[in-house]
Amino acid sequence: MKITAITQQVHHPDRYSIFIDDNFAFGLIMQDILYFKLKEGEEISQEKFDFIQNELIYVQAQDIALHYIGYKMRTEAEVRKKLLEKEFTEEIIARVIEFLIAYHYVDDIQYCKSYVKQRLNCNPRGSYLLKMELRQKGIKESIICKTLEQANINEMDDAIRLLEKKCARLDTIDEKEKKRLFGFLQRRGYSYDIIKEAFSYILKQ
Repeated sequence: MKITAITQQVHHPDRYSIFIDDNFAFGLIMQDILYFKLKEGEEISQEKFDFIQNELIYVQAQDIALHYIGYKMRTEAEVRKKLLEKEFTEEIIARVIEFLIAYHYVDDIQYCKSYVKQRLNCNPRGSYLLKMELRQKGIKESIICKTLEQANINEMDDAIRLLEKKCARLDTIDEKEKKRLFGFLQRRGYSYDIIKEAFSYILKQ
């Protein structure tokens, strides 16, 4: 195996990309490059390559991932994106993800449940918007659907509660304000039918 290039990374100037046989192998700081005596055009032994890849690089990626999830729950996709940004290889990322899942540091099912519960308690929104938000976080559709089914969301009650907070009596406001409230509920992910029924309920009070 030959080191064909050592180039400074654009987004992380303190790190350098090591290419072996014209393929990206890993990123290292200059101190490590000097320590392992890596030079362009020279061979690298399988033993040295395996040590760098399986020990040094893997531990670095693991540390970054653990720090990233240390102060906030993250999804598998979010951790994967973070490590890709740091220019780790897919092989290393897969190993780190496997480790995190095995020790329940990353758990998309639990994340989904906590996210939905927090949203419904503090900032209610419709199932449609919840699905959109969770998809954006990279959670699988099957997990999202199962979580929302188990949450027993009552969109009608939530929509009525939001309307009551904004305006106790809809018959006392003009059409412009009613349209604004309608748009507000739409942006919260409630369907046209749910919003219409919520308006009708409030008007009857």
